Amino acid sequence: MNSESQQTSQNTCVEANPSEIRPEFATEIKTADENKILGVTRDASQEWLIRWFVLAAVLLISAVYVSAHLRNGWVPADEGTLAQSALRAMEGQLPHRDFAEIYTGGLSLLHALAFRVFGVTLMSLRVCVFLFFLAWLPAFYSIAVRFASPISAGLITLLAVAWSFPNYPAAMPSWYNLFFATFGAAALLRYVETRKARWLYIAGVCGGVSILIKVIGAYYVAGALLFLAFVEQEDHEADEATGAATPYRIFSASALFLFLASILYLLRSRLRAGEIYDFVLPAAALVGVILLSEIGIHNAGWAARFRALFRLLVPFLVGVLTPISIFLLPYARTGSVSTIFVGVSSSAAIRVADLGRIRPAGVEQAIYAVVLVGIIAAAMYVRELQSKLVGICLGFGLLILLYQSTQAIVAGVWYSVAMLTPLVVLAGAAILLRSGRSDSLTNLQRQRIMLLISLAAICGLVQFPFAAPIYLSYCLPLTLLAALAIVATAKKRGGSYVLTAIAAFYLLFGVVRLVPDYIYELTHQVGTLEELHVARAAGLRVEFAPDVEAFVRLLQQHAPNGLLYAGNDCPEIYFLTGLKNVTRDDTGAPPDEVLKALESTEVKEVVINESPFFPGGRMDPEVRAAITRKFPESRLAGIFHVFWRP
Repeated sequence: MNSESQQTSQNTCVEANPSEIRPEFATEIKTADENKILGVTRDASQEWLIRWFVLAAVLLISAVYVSAHLRNGWVPADEGTLAQSALRAMEGQLPHRDFAEIYTGGLSLLHALAFRVFGVTLMSLRVCVFLFFLAWLPAFYSIAVRFASPISAGLITLLAVAWSFPNYPAAMPSWYNLFFATFGAAALLRYVETRKARWLYIAGVCGGVSILIKVIGAYYVAGALLFLAFVEQEDHEADEATGAATPYRIFSASALFLFLASILYLLRSRLRAGEIYDFVLPAAALVGVILLSEIGIHNAGWAARFRALFRLLVPFLVGVLTPISIFLLPYARTGSVSTIFVGVSSSAAIRVADLGRIRPAGVEQAIYAVVLVGIIAAAMYVRELQSKLVGICLGFGLLILLYQSTQAIVAGVWYSVAMLTPLVVLAGAAILLRSGRSDSLTNLQRQRIMLLISLAAICGLVQFPFAAPIYLSYCLPLTLLAALAIVATAKKRGGSYVLTAIAAFYLLFGVVRLVPDYIYELTHQVGTLEELHVARAAGLRVEFAPDVEAFVRLLQQHAPNGLLYAGNDCPEIYFLTGLKNVTRDDTGAPPDEVLKALESTEVKEVVINESPFFPGGRMDPEVRAAITRKFPESRLAGIFHVFWRP
């Protein structure tokens, strides 16, 4: 993680593509050329080999580790919803037009392809997301190695793995959002290094695909737009035009305040101290960096600045629109484009209402993150703490802490990470503002930091409005990259031993405590996992597997015509039994649609979930009354109430 490793990393990058490097980085090219003259190319090739060796090791370790957990655990409603939507898409139905879809729709098409390739099982969806996870690792590592030595970058990559995907290896859309945000970050970093517009386009495509998977992919797009506005500021000196920039500044300030107002509007019903700390403060810090940096800009006319901004925005936004336009083609051919926009907006609103409310941790818990940041800062700047002995002693002490692992220790470690993002963003903002006045950093260094703190801050909104523990894992890797960039850029002395000890501790904590304890349901005591012997489960290991198997057989016995209505918050029943839903909504249709379906079909069996996971999943009283009247036979099976008629 030292500055020498950072410089070596930059020089290697320059040597790989010298013709693409911007003129502003000519000094780096000169350094690389001098290295060649001095006969240092052998070291560069060794560095290249080490990078690839470490990446291969990270891929192998991560693949084996995650594969061992890939079949473990499930949230039935999550996987049932994903599987049912994919099954309908595989049958030729279009999301939102032909069936109710809770996400944008692109994920259902991707998972339908997975069903065709790997078979119609729940494990096929997990294999699909696992392949994207494997593709994500090189992207993450390629960003980390820009700021650290290959071994340190590999350690950070493994840390990101331990705190993310294996904690809940279901094919949830938020994993794809994380993966594509990282792909986009890698493309944007490549853009600032080469100034080739194709990288902006690729970054935009990542945003468009992310939105198609789940609409919150727009958070990545928003973070990228903030970054591009900052890049325009950094590049203003390259324009020869002069004159007043007032019109541009009015436009820029208005757009930034509109962005902040949009976040406040999004949070309006639940805006408390926790939301202000986690979501508003990081966004305000980013806006503050851009507004305050504007004060020192001179010698750039408004027309030139608009042209510079459009040169950045146009290829990026064209990239965003490309996959979205392709996705909309089938709807356009059938004149049903409006259905997807209505469907996405209504499903998002319903989803927010159904999720209930889990607020972020209280601001007082930020003390744990402050302590962590303080230790890191001390390791960077206090000479007495930078020896190998101190690092070994700290590592030994942390191992003892890990071995003890009382509930209080686990909570403290968790909060030190859960409350970290705002502090990382504030630290990055402070470095940018200070370096802007002192010219202590190059434009490349400043732009790299701004990109990563922007994505960490805005993509963190995935935790709203349901800040369950697993939602931190959907965005934490971006925070780790931002923290790495800040430490690598700001560190002037040693301290690598202490930093390595801290990173190793959090890596081991993730492996030893988080993954085995199933972070995705910390409020639920997970019992013994057994293999589920149902054809479409394909060996998924779940709790109470024998009970689930018996329940599936019961439902299949009482539905001889293959029709079923599983009333509320239990779409997994349709998929596991292979029975057909008599409505277009697999998660719980509106009462009028249900009553109409029960009147007009030959359905002989109905299931009611008496204990839905989400508060919005309660059965409508009118529908329940109709069911009890039309289906005289009934039986309780765990949390499910089964009704049938001869």
